[in-house]
Amino acid sequence: MTINDVSLLGKKILVGVIVTLIPFIIIFGGLWLTKKLLSDSHEAKPVPATQIKST
Repeated sequence: MTINDVSLLGKKILVGVIVTLIPFIIIFGGLWLTKKLLSDSHEAKPVPATQIKST
């Protein structure tokens, strides 16, 4: 194998790794963003406190 063959093989492996990781990044990033948005909207609405009447 020549240097060009090794270089081409390395590039193909790198492209394969990138093509494999991109869908995982999109899926897990979307899940993380959804969780973050839902938890922030839940925390933004405080539970109304009941008023205590003193006599």
